[in-house]
Amino acid sequence: MGCLRLEITTQDRIGMAFDILREIFSINISISSTEVFTKKVYIKIDHIDKDKKDTLIENIKKLNGVINIKEINLMPSEEHERRILAFIDSVEEGIIAINESGKIEIFNNYCENIFNYSKDELIGKHITNLLSSDAPIIRLLKEGKSYNNLEMKIKTKRGESHYLTTGRAIKDDYGNILGAVASIKDMKKVIELANIVSSSDEDVFKNVIGNSKEINKVKELITMISSSDSTVLLRGESGTGKEVFAKTIHLLSNRKDKPFVPVNCAALPEELLESELFGYEEGSFTGAIKGGKKGLFKEADGGSIFLDEIGELSIVLQAKLLRAVQEGKIRKIGSVNEESINVRIIAATNKNLEEMIKQGKFREDLYYRLNVIPVYLPPLRKRKEDIPLLVNFFIDKLNKKLNKAIIGFDIDFINKLMEYSWPGNIRELENVVERAMNLCDKDILTKRHLVIDFKEDINNDYINEQVSFKETTLSEMVEATEKSVILKTLKKYKTIRKSAKILGVSHTTLVNKIKKYNIKWK
Repeated sequence: MGCLRLEITTQDRIGMAFDILREIFSINISISSTEVFTKKVYIKIDHIDKDKKDTLIENIKKLNGVINIKEINLMPSEEHERRILAFIDSVEEGIIAINESGKIEIFNNYCENIFNYSKDELIGKHITNLLSSDAPIIRLLKEGKSYNNLEMKIKTKRGESHYLTTGRAIKDDYGNILGAVASIKDMKKVIELANIVSSSDEDVFKNVIGNSKEINKVKELITMISSSDSTVLLRGESGTGKEVFAKTIHLLSNRKDKPFVPVNCAALPEELLESELFGYEEGSFTGAIKGGKKGLFKEADGGSIFLDEIGELSIVLQAKLLRAVQEGKIRKIGSVNEESINVRIIAATNKNLEEMIKQGKFREDLYYRLNVIPVYLPPLRKRKEDIPLLVNFFIDKLNKKLNKAIIGFDIDFINKLMEYSWPGNIRELENVVERAMNLCDKDILTKRHLVIDFKEDINNDYINEQVSFKETTLSEMVEATEKSVILKTLKKYKTIRKSAKILGVSHTTLVNKIKKYNIKWK
């Protein structure tokens, strides 16, 4: 007894397949599957002995219209399926497919590595044997709504696993859900791709988030200059992450085990800043602490000092700083003696120092001492492809602070962020993400959670009015935001159907929202 697969070549005539099937049934043989094409009929029989097989083949050959018959190894659908499965097993990401009952039908090799389960253990089992009941693919099976790059953390045999997942529903011609498929990327691999640095530098760059061409150029540059003791001047708009890069330069250097001392030159008045930077002797002025103070330059001795907003220094302090940069010496307030320091200076500014020199507000000699290695940090509007990675970073960072369990965002949320010009750069993006997380009562951030001071940067797709946090509850704020977005969209696109498409909801959902909020736009 064995399995038989036949390819039968025929004339193109009505009833050809029926005649072949009738011949098979006439000798009491059960068919496992049949595939019919123009001039081709394929038959699969799971169990047949040699005598019956020979008889069947001879009888089919005699049928009117049969041109040729031969045994084959696989049915066309089987060959197609095996090619797809081979492809699925070869891709560098996990693929899981479930049927409408939630049973796992596909679990590729990459998934076996991520979850530490074999195919044999899971194929045919319910998806809840692998994932929690609120996993995105399970919600997808119920709701049919696709998702992209959701960040997920799950517990596996080896502990917690961190990955990004994208899912699509499988539907018939009538829109009925037949199953779902999800791709999974191991977050470790994503992070490796996101940070193009050597493995020894990976931890150093953990807070430099991004994989854009612009940010990778900066990473490469600071890696090259890190071993030097030359002064670095970080240039860039406010909010571009100058302190993060300054700290990274320090951690990549030979001074990494020594202090890194950040100083904001604009945060303190001149008199206090001088004493903080250079220190003072006991009794040098009213209020001086007993024993004096050694100052931040001495605190940083052997390490690095980061002077942020260097353009805010007075001309007097610029002269004292020049001495420290040029000679490696400082003098405490109230002292007649100079002290040597061994400090790498990393300065930063968002000012046009060249213009300040022309105006007599910044010393030219100090400028050239500081500007030995200029590093230009790109604004967020020039590295927008990094926004999804930055948002994921901020979600992880803020979940604990806000007592939230947000796991990701939908594609519309990111699309809206990509349309904005971000004058406040990364600092503004973090602010917007934190605000959205406060307004989110589920585990996924959506565009309705966005409240941004868009002004003229964004058209009427967004709200411009401010919501009073003091006078409304959280649910009221979310509803006010949703109502405003719907109203502005309806006014812009005129029809419910077009507006529903723009908002990413069904026509029925939008009609119900219009009724709920009693929206009138015509």
